Amino acid sequence: MKPLIIAHRGDSINFPENTIEAFESALKKGADGIELDVHLDQNGNVIVVHDYSFDINKKYPFLKDVLEQFGQKGRLEIEIKSLNLKCIKEVKKLVGKYKPKDYEITTSILPLLPYIKKEFPNTKIGLIHASKLIESWMPKKFIEELLIAYLKLTGANVLHLQLEHYTPEIVNLLHKNKFLAHTHLKKENILENYKNAVKLGIDQCTFDDINLIKLI
Repeated sequence: MKPLIIAHRGDSINFPENTIEAFESALKKGADGIELDVHLDQNGNVIVVHDYSFDINKKYPFLKDVLEQFGQKGRLEIEIKSLNLKCIKEVKKLVGKYKPKDYEITTSILPLLPYIKKEFPNTKIGLIHASKLIESWMPKKFIEELLIAYLKLTGANVLHLQLEHYTPEIVNLLHKNKFLAHTHLKKENILENYKNAVKLGIDQCTFDDINLIKLI
């Protein structure tokens, strides 16, 4: 089974990242879903923007608009960037209102994961940048046990790991524990890396350049 292909911040090659236009273009080009980043603005609205130090005077898309326009068109991978716990609650309200058919809540901020799990007990929850947990001194078996432990302890159920750190054993262990395997594919060597992801049995991939989907 081929992995889902998710456009990282939409079609960010041809449009500004994290915009309605970028998301629309990515889905039209064949992406199975879109990845987006969210923060709270100064008025408490959930906005779609990547950087922590975003310009408060600039206009950004609202998450509610993304949910309304794309919530029934494919996977939405919503990455929470805000350190404010209110952001999680506001995302929950919006998801409850617009009811996207397939979504995942992700974050690279490990302490947020249990709070996300509390608000989204039956949802796909992604632990991002898991490769940062791996150090050169670690034996292979320890790495496998460590990754599973982090998922269980944080409440996450989707592991986001760089392709070079995946092994057949890790993927099999994830699936045995009913977890999903995710990796991020950059533009370089996309075809070779995608084939490796398929061979490993990885469940979903984000693409930096969704235009390269035509190569696979």
